Amino acid sequence: TMPSTCTGARFNFTKVYPQLRKDLKKSWPDVESGNDTKFWEGEWNKHGTCSEQTLNQMQYFERSHAMWTSFNITKILKNASIVPHPTQTWTYSDIVSPIKAATGRTPLLRCKGDSKT
Repeated sequence: TMPSTCTGARFNFTKVYPQLRKDLKKSWPDVESGNDTKFWEGEWNKHGTCSEQTLNQMQYFERSHAMWTSFNITKILKNASIVPHPTQTWTYSDIVSPIKAATGRTPLLRCKGDSKT
């Protein structure tokens, strides 16, 4: 099970320095509401506070970004011939399988609708 709201220090956005905030906007954005700061606050308060024995807030977000940069998911998918295409579609497992093979991890994917279609 996932940790849920541990008793560490609450989120303090000033501890996330500007370059890391810029990096996180790319690696860990809020794709649902677009409010990155609120999203990161929720992730820290619910999960990050459980890591404080090992990672402080700054280290937690640095580690999150480092995990994203450790694998090039776009390249992994491209190597599996999964690239943007106007008509070609893929199944969930078509996308998950090469990521899992390359990283040893099973990703959790959600679709985001296209407002044009």
